[in-house]
Amino acid sequence: MIKKIKGSLFAKIFAITFLLTSICCVLTYTVISWLVPKTYSTTLDASLENTVSSFIAELQTMSPLESGTLFDEFLLNNNGVLLQLSDDDGNAIELPSQGVKEFPRFLDGGIATENTDPAAYRATHSYLFSFTGSDTVYTLTVAGSAHEVDLLRNTLANVFIILFFVILIIATLASMIYSRYVTRPVLRLSAVSKNMSELNFSWRCEESRTDELGVLAHSLNEMSKKLSAALENLQAANIKLQADIEHEKELEQAQLDFFSAVSHELKTPITIIKGQTEGMILNVGDYQDRNKYLSRSLEIINTMESMVQEILTVSRMKSSKVGLRKEKMDFSDLLKREYALFEDLIVQKEIDWNENISPALQIVVDKMLIQKAINNIVSNAILYSPRGSSIYMDAFSKNGSVVFQIENTGVHIPEAEIPKIFDAFYRMEQSRNRKTGGSGLGLYIVKTILEQHNIIYSLKNTDRGVLFSIRF
Repeated sequence: MIKKIKGSLFAKIFAITFLLTSICCVLTYTVISWLVPKTYSTTLDASLENTVSSFIAELQTMSPLESGTLFDEFLLNNNGVLLQLSDDDGNAIELPSQGVKEFPRFLDGGIATENTDPAAYRATHSYLFSFTGSDTVYTLTVAGSAHEVDLLRNTLANVFIILFFVILIIATLASMIYSRYVTRPVLRLSAVSKNMSELNFSWRCEESRTDELGVLAHSLNEMSKKLSAALENLQAANIKLQADIEHEKELEQAQLDFFSAVSHELKTPITIIKGQTEGMILNVGDYQDRNKYLSRSLEIINTMESMVQEILTVSRMKSSKVGLRKEKMDFSDLLKREYALFEDLIVQKEIDWNENISPALQIVVDKMLIQKAINNIVSNAILYSPRGSSIYMDAFSKNGSVVFQIENTGVHIPEAEIPKIFDAFYRMEQSRNRKTGGSGLGLYIVKTILEQHNIIYSLKNTDRGVLFSIRF
């Protein structure tokens, strides 16, 4: 029970309120039981004293025998009042009365009372006076009956049981109402704080109150808004940070893969040149024909030089210190010059060249990089086209964008190979013969350049062949 009370704010406030209410009621009843009879007795004494003062004043205006009627009327009008009369020597004298012809008459048996119990009377008061025409000073002692006060005390005592149950009911109801009134907003705020601890901000406190709890509810609402906004910003920042971290990891892995591929690509030609050079130095077998193998070594060195140049190009593009130098250029003029660059190869492979280029197509790009990308795309289309096939190159404006398309016929790329074809040093030619497969960096360079410009591109198979599309 005690543990339950300690764990519940409502139970604590109810218990404290019930206890305080009960104590206050009991103390109030105790004070009333003690103070009301006392106050009532004091009021009776004051009233009796006024009556006796008037009575004494009248006695002093008449003789002892004449006062009998006055004494009888006083005792008749003030029921329960005890009068005792004595002379200046302390002798008890019988009270004057109508029909009594002798005064004073001394009482031999002492002072007569209606009740032998002294508690039956309230405090007594003595008054000194003299009858008219007499020098004797008499003492009149007056005592009021305590019956009315005792009756009041008994009445209060008799209603104690009833008052006890009334107090119990009132204390219980008052404690429940007060406890609910006090704890209801606190319990709401407690539930709100629990939701806040769980980072749940889909709630709102009522702000109808104007007291401190209302101010607290308003403050919690404002704090909830700010915490919710801060949490959303933090989550967004965290997501962005995670994305950046993943991107950095991908870049690191791409760099590792790239350098690993570079090492692998350079290892083979270096090994070949080393073997040929050693053979020529030692004059072993066929290597005695130095002119033949020197020519072959030169071819390999030229291939390596071309590869190194392409690697340097990739490195410069990947460097964060090198930015794009964008400028406006005539894309139509650039495309028209491509045929002249590869005319000998086109004629040699008997390729049917078809171009449809709209005039004065303007784009804003890094001129040198885009020229490199277009050159690689066109050279790939020519290189991988079979003898006697056709190439279609188109450039036009569409919906405010410049579209470039080149399609080489007579060949298709396996669908599984298309996602890999833009990887560094990837060649579909399994023999990795550079006479048929190139260095494997051409399309990787194209992808890097286009992605730096945020240009949309695609490569797909068509009914006639392979189509490469770019939208500037």
